[in-house]
Amino acid sequence: MVRSGKPVAITVTLVYLLALFGSYCRMAPAVAGAARGWTLGSGLKYKLTTTLLFKEAGPPRAGGDVGFQLTGELAVTAVWKDPNDADTLLLRVELLSPQLWIKSRKAPEPEGFIEHSSRLDDISKGPALVLWQKGELGTLYLDPSDEASTANLKRGLVSLFQYRTLDGDYLEHDASGLCNVTYLSGGPHRLMKEKTFCADNSLPPKKQHSSPVFGVKVESLRRAEYDLISGLLPKSILNEERHEMSLATKPEASTAVSSQQLLELVPGKLEATPVVAETVKDAIVLLEPSFRESSISLQLEPPTCPDAGCVTLGQVLDQNRAALAESALGSTKSALAFLKVLPLVREASIDDLAKVLKSPRYREIKAQLLDVVGSAATPTTHKAAMKSLRQDEIGDDTERYLWALSMAPVPHPDVVKDVLKRSEETQQNERLAETLALTAAALARQEGSPAIIENARVSLETGLDTCTGEECKLRFLRALRNLRSKAAIPTLLNYALNGTKATSVVAWRALGNLQREHINPEVRTAAKRVFYQLGGPRKDSSARTLALDIILETKPTKDELRGLVEYLANQDPAYEVRRYLSQRLDQLAEKDDDFAVNLKEAARAAAGKVNNYHVAAQKGLSTAFTRSFLESPGSNGSLVTIQEVHSGLLKRGIVDVVLETDAHTQQIFSLGLFAGGLGGFVSSSDNEVAGTPTEEEVATAGMEIALLGVGIRPFVFFSGQGELMGHVWSGTASTRTSAFQTLAALHHHKEMLPLASGFLTEIDAEGAISFDLAGQVQLSLWSRNAQSLVEMAAGVAVHGASRVRSKFVQSTAEFTLTVEPKLELSTDLDFSGPVSLCMRLTQPQSTARHHVYKIERIPGSRHKLRKTRRSRVSTPAKSYLLNRKNSEMCSKVFAS
Repeated sequence: MVRSGKPVAITVTLVYLLALFGSYCRMAPAVAGAARGWTLGSGLKYKLTTTLLFKEAGPPRAGGDVGFQLTGELAVTAVWKDPNDADTLLLRVELLSPQLWIKSRKAPEPEGFIEHSSRLDDISKGPALVLWQKGELGTLYLDPSDEASTANLKRGLVSLFQYRTLDGDYLEHDASGLCNVTYLSGGPHRLMKEKTFCADNSLPPKKQHSSPVFGVKVESLRRAEYDLISGLLPKSILNEERHEMSLATKPEASTAVSSQQLLELVPGKLEATPVVAETVKDAIVLLEPSFRESSISLQLEPPTCPDAGCVTLGQVLDQNRAALAESALGSTKSALAFLKVLPLVREASIDDLAKVLKSPRYREIKAQLLDVVGSAATPTTHKAAMKSLRQDEIGDDTERYLWALSMAPVPHPDVVKDVLKRSEETQQNERLAETLALTAAALARQEGSPAIIENARVSLETGLDTCTGEECKLRFLRALRNLRSKAAIPTLLNYALNGTKATSVVAWRALGNLQREHINPEVRTAAKRVFYQLGGPRKDSSARTLALDIILETKPTKDELRGLVEYLANQDPAYEVRRYLSQRLDQLAEKDDDFAVNLKEAARAAAGKVNNYHVAAQKGLSTAFTRSFLESPGSNGSLVTIQEVHSGLLKRGIVDVVLETDAHTQQIFSLGLFAGGLGGFVSSSDNEVAGTPTEEEVATAGMEIALLGVGIRPFVFFSGQGELMGHVWSGTASTRTSAFQTLAALHHHKEMLPLASGFLTEIDAEGAISFDLAGQVQLSLWSRNAQSLVEMAAGVAVHGASRVRSKFVQSTAEFTLTVEPKLELSTDLDFSGPVSLCMRLTQPQSTARHHVYKIERIPGSRHKLRKTRRSRVSTPAKSYLLNRKNSEMCSKVFAS
């Protein structure tokens, strides 16, 4: 019995050990049992071929690619062994006879390579020394006189010899950075290596836009295949990686860089003279006394100028003066000029920038220069702007700068703190005081730090508490709207429920601007109370419709929808509110399938109360609709229009241009119009109740603008009947007049990706929008009619690139997108009898252009290869159907 138990016990033990250490025992027995590693005093020689290619991402397209090859021989020898650890050796890695090959039309085969002279010959001056222990790399030693390109290439070559022969997941540091590495055996003498999540290198941190809609997707693949000989030394190494960059909103706008290293063993062995030393430092002194320790991570190469010299900020401004003129705003040439100037502004010194901003030479384009400087949002550009604006007594230039600064995609924390500090100081200029508060809030939100957002909230709420007048309170409430902090909800709710008519409306707008996940039950309950007029004084219709928007846009339940549907049969004299509800229900049902299903069920449950003509055809002119103007694989664009009407006249109108990707929405532009107290100027048989206090309302009208999700202070056209009549008699804005103009940054993405082959890939994307909002109004009290036209013109340009710059070769794949979308909103009003209001929304024809460039240069050489692909897509002009009621009104207006 005892004898029969021994085999069983041994078998169980082996099974247990196999289960415990299985992931370390997957190499074939013949390889696992062989002696492994380098032999002191000898080495191997390899044939090296490194290939880098640059092109568009995705399937092959017309135009091919550009790139280069580097060939040579790699000698690897073991020159020192640690006397205390036989597994630790010092390897000498040296590139011999390097040669550059370039893409050329003269190549013997299509898309082939030919030899070309370059500065690559300098690479052969010295080796690299690296500690090696069972396939893991230790300290690297390089010649400190090596240029960055040379040292990086050596780091890439050394990194090839870091590999493990046991399957598993490891954390390794090489030329790619600190990476998660997975090894998997592919046969007795083959192993596969894949690297993911490479980070923790010495390169500058990645910069990216705070909005995912303006984001850039970068997808990377890094893998290698090792074939080994006896001793587990490489017979061949195939190291491949690929990095693709694309815009989130337009995936076809993309670039790709691929790198391949092929190392093949040359027959024969190398001999080397080893040194005897107690420590590696002593060995280095004996081998290469000038060598010093060096990081294996790739280092940033110093900026270099082309052979013709670096272009200066002044030269670029002179070349693009016409494109930066005010008359060019709203065009793509203006946006492209912005993209050319912005990088130089970021690199300029404080004195140089201040000199340019103060120079009479650039006075005519100073406003546009302030846009560029504000968009940079670095400590240097901010200090230069503040220095040049000290003498701005009127404040127009300062406000123009702050507008651009508030829309900066990646503001520096020091800039945010400085603007917040300035917003807390007493300002004599009320317009400037409000713009400072709005800018501080927008910058804090875009910077994204919780501490900075909280500091901004506390500062704004403190300012709000110290206000005594209504205008002061409105300023800080609008700033809280830009901040979008959920911690401000209690303050906003207090003003929404207990404030005056004006502060209540602004507070509800601020609550509606919060992220939907931040709208808590307390806000939704308050919104229901205000909309349904449950207790307390009657609220203004604008406050009620804004509260309704919060209910509708935060996934209302079926019971809540049923209550809203039943309200349509209510006898509330504010019939425009019921009309608004009806329009918004239809609008959201068209967009959201789940909302539509729940709405149908709610309508079915309330059928006994609402199935009649009076509910189906609500009285009033208020309207809400969504129209698509862009459909593409990566994004959709929509026009969202909401018009709240009172007594036949527009009370609150919004036209939003919205861009959507998979799960994110970004408001590109919002035009809001508001008016009140104008009922006495028109003839109307309407007896609608506004739901406001009984005192006579002051005649007022104005405009609110938000660009890229950032609210700008309101522009008041007139306040009071006297101002209104003054505009009427003087013919103000009877000809086309620009109301708001700016240049702003859209995309901003910049990161450095180290390639395992020893080259640095720079990936960047910059976008710009040149915007011009203009309009004209004609009013006749004699004929009792009015016409208005609002034109929104935008020039959009986006430039993206993947490039490698080194001392001996430079290759780039880049793209440029341009488009000039326009919208025109015309209104015809006839108030000679019953009010007739006709609105027409049109989009003129536009053309989107997509240019792709692939460029290859050799520094110090006349060689330049450029491949170009151009495409264009035209969008025909269109007129948007608003609704049936508006069409009937237009027929009536133009028939009279």
